[in-house]
Amino acid sequence: MTDSIPLNDKYKECKKKITVLSVAPLLGEAIKRIHQEESVSSLFV
Repeated sequence: MTDSIPLNDKYKECKKKITVLSVAPLLGEAIKRIHQEESVSSLFV
């Protein structure tokens, strides 16, 4: 799962089995490409 939504205490038992990934690099790259008028859709291929 991503860190875009905080993992609350409801999932306390599952936290050991869940890997949380940061979406910051993907969002940063998307913002950069939009600013430079480049393709964003190629990030999701």
